[in-house]
Amino acid sequence: MLLKVGRHIRPQANFKLIIAREEGEGRFLQGYKKDFISMHCSSHTGPLALIDGSPSAEDLYLAASIVARYGQGRHAEHVDINVTEKDGSERTIQVKPLKK
Repeated sequence: MLLKVGRHIRPQANFKLIIAREEGEGRFLQGYKKDFISMHCSSHTGPLALIDGSPSAEDLYLAASIVARYGQGRHAEHVDINVTEKDGSERTIQVKPLKK
């Protein structure tokens, strides 16, 4: 079902990002937040993203910079991204948005 929704990006072999393209897709992906690691931008308006696979800490920074690229903070110096683990624990990381 998720293959029909969002942008699917595989930056590394061990994980894949599913990034909402618009608000309706974001609401749909909200229903899957407990099954995946999720990310959303807290300092700017931006999409919800789910992470499928087993990313390392370094992979999460790469994923966060990709998510920041698709939000309103794409031209900002730094963007705050909230990361929610499958167990519900949350943390915020600050990244520089990935360039084109």
